[in-house]
Amino acid sequence: MQRSTQTLCVALIVGILTTLARGQSLASLSAEITTKGAAAERKSNPPELTLEEAVALAVASNSSLKTANLETQRSADDLAASRTRRFATTQVVALGAQLVTKASLTYPAGSLGTYSATGPIPATNQKTEIPRKPAGTFDLSVLQPLSTQYQLHLQLKALSLGLKATREDQEKTRLEVIDQVRRAYYGVVEAQSLLDSVQASLPYYQESHRLALANLGNETILPSDLLNADAQLLKVQSAISDVDDKVASASERLNDLMGRDIHTRFRVTSVGDVDPDLDSPEIMEDLALRNRPDVKKAKLQVQQADYDARAKRAEYIPDVSLAFDYFTSANFANVLPSNLGTVGMSLRWEPWDWGRKRQEYAAKRVKEEQAKVGVTATERAVLLEVRNACRQLENTRRQLALRDANERAARQKLKEVQEQVNREAALSRDLFETQSDLASADSQQQQAITAFWKARADLKKAIGEE
Repeated sequence: MQRSTQTLCVALIVGILTTLARGQSLASLSAEITTKGAAAERKSNPPELTLEEAVALAVASNSSLKTANLETQRSADDLAASRTRRFATTQVVALGAQLVTKASLTYPAGSLGTYSATGPIPATNQKTEIPRKPAGTFDLSVLQPLSTQYQLHLQLKALSLGLKATREDQEKTRLEVIDQVRRAYYGVVEAQSLLDSVQASLPYYQESHRLALANLGNETILPSDLLNADAQLLKVQSAISDVDDKVASASERLNDLMGRDIHTRFRVTSVGDVDPDLDSPEIMEDLALRNRPDVKKAKLQVQQADYDARAKRAEYIPDVSLAFDYFTSANFANVLPSNLGTVGMSLRWEPWDWGRKRQEYAAKRVKEEQAKVGVTATERAVLLEVRNACRQLENTRRQLALRDANERAARQKLKEVQEQVNREAALSRDLFETQSDLASADSQQQQAITAFWKARADLKKAIGEE
């Protein structure tokens, strides 16, 4: 707000001097300034966007986070589907077809018994033929696993740990999105601060150009001095366009992270003051090891690998199930049984696998050892990240103290020059130059604050905080 006020004051002074040089009245100048100011305010009055609002919008609408949420939902559905394997499986097989061959069934003599009163039944071989006609069969089987319940339990535990690991990935993505939003927001603040600084210096170069024109007419400077003033003015105007493009690019990037139309216009608020000293690096390292999603996921993967190995070893247990089967046939000329039902125990076992199960179990244990190594590597990487983030934060804090000192010096210099101008002991050009220096110092201070908050965001990301 203070820089905007200074910019407006400088523009007003330049306008007054230009008007007096042209012979225009102050009343007409006032009307023109009022009209242009109102139009500019209507044109550039987008809604204000705070950092908290930007983070909330990103958490609700960011594309990467939506994808991570869907991945977690998919893992939860896989776990729910796997739980049904503990229940009975039902299978129905029905066949309706046309017989293409003439099937036959032969009953040998005496196959149904030999009796004293009648002799062998049948007395001779009897052949029964089934004509070519439509026929059908129906078979219903129900199988309830019993001995594999332990193996299924281990597999479900591994899948549940996998779901937890997926949720940690989702949390990691959420923290990354929040960190990206912070960085993009600070980038807009930094670019806007730089734009304000360059715009504040524009009146100084415009006044220099005006004085060069006047002095050239008075033959007190060379034509090359005027050309140099022209070049400097064009350079500043080009810089304003370049920085304005940076503001637009940073704003579009932030809109994309928030999951909304990149053309949405908004204005950001200035970042807050620097927070007090943080906890010691040792405390933050402990927080990181307890909070970081990647560390939690690495530990979950160790447990998951253990359950996978135990489930693989459980395959040595024979598959014993409670079985029910019902079979019926239709239109087979009563040659085959029309209804047949059985209830009993089913056993499936592979006594010789040529060492396949043993090798697969060994591979699972190797995977568990790899997961343990991954935990150690992840923890070391986290500790290195926390240490580097702490050092970077302290460095930005020192740079900010230097920029604060420069800003206070520039502000005091402006105050002194203003007093000299009031006493007519200094030229208006000196005032413009001093105001430009203050605007530049303000911009550098704001950039230093932004750099501090970026480093603060890096530290939050390193310790696993929002």
